[in-house]
Amino acid sequence: MTTDTPADVRVTRAWSRIVEWLAEYVPPSYAALKPGACDDEMAALEEALGVSVQEELKALWRLSAGEDGVHGSGLMLGGWALMPLDAVIEVYQMQMRFQEESGEDDIEDQDSPVLWQPSWIPFCSFNPDDTVYGLYLNGETGEVCQWTRYGEREREYESLPAYLELMAVSLEAPMAAAGPEKPGMRDGALVWGPPPDGERRDQWVRHLGQAPPRRPAKTLGAIRESLPGDERTEFDGQRDALDLADPESVAAFRDHWWERAVQAQEELEDDVAAALGGNVMVVPGRKLAPEYEAMLPHAIRHRPPSMDDIRAALRHESVRARFDREFMDAIPPHWPALLLRWWDIARLMADPRGDRAVRAVVNGRRASG
Repeated sequence: MTTDTPADVRVTRAWSRIVEWLAEYVPPSYAALKPGACDDEMAALEEALGVSVQEELKALWRLSAGEDGVHGSGLMLGGWALMPLDAVIEVYQMQMRFQEESGEDDIEDQDSPVLWQPSWIPFCSFNPDDTVYGLYLNGETGEVCQWTRYGEREREYESLPAYLELMAVSLEAPMAAAGPEKPGMRDGALVWGPPPDGERRDQWVRHLGQAPPRRPAKTLGAIRESLPGDERTEFDGQRDALDLADPESVAAFRDHWWERAVQAQEELEDDVAAALGGNVMVVPGRKLAPEYEAMLPHAIRHRPPSMDDIRAALRHESVRARFDREFMDAIPPHWPALLLRWWDIARLMADPRGDRAVRAVVNGRRASG
């Protein structure tokens, strides 16, 4: 892929998309990420390695300097774990020591086995506790390569930005994901799969991107949007009184209100379900019985739908305007996930009874707020 955008900017943009997805869909994996590294930590890393680190890798570590992992595996595409900086130093020094102990000092010699070069910087490992396999960034070529305990060194991806962009697209538009690794969940955490063994495979649920998450993202804006109207004034007051220089107070405030937002969203979903009376034909994401399918517009009886199909099925101009706005803001690789999510909404609104029931609940909440 050719682009004039600097590599570090592409990394920042791709990783920001990934983190946003993690916060929205898989809170345990989001919580496993470590904070970004400061300039002093980055300088100490380079001093320990004895070489300069590529700017794109610094951009990644400034946002997230490693992860703790969930269920013994990492959250990176391919099931890799993002290595903490101390593990990066340990692996790098160990691999350089192996190179020296191999007795081949001239790594430019075509006949000599090259185990490691100074410009190879590791950043992912097999899992948080196992660093005998992993991914490294080749500082000479910009490629992402894999190392193994057996001395194998193979190119995996064109570049670090390409790797992270592929991961972002695979999460946001999983129906369009290329390659053998598919995003899925196990106990609420991101696990790339399908897992090889039977027990973990049975617990693994593939993510298809066809419906919005039940829980709001753990950001202040998303939390506020999920709160009932009559609670937002209290939220605003407490937020404005926060001491932003005290990270513990900010985290406690965010966690408290996020739990309240989750509770409010679940209450709203229960009210909507009660209003619909358990009618399966208007539950998003469920296949309709033939007698109910005949009642829907022909345009939305198949899957996946087109943009025009969905737009024609949305019953209100305000909803269509929001759909148009989201569609225009999205880029082509993200369209499948966006269309599938709006298809669910269109199916719900296509039945007048479902539309009236949902509007009654939502309007009642707004009036009380």
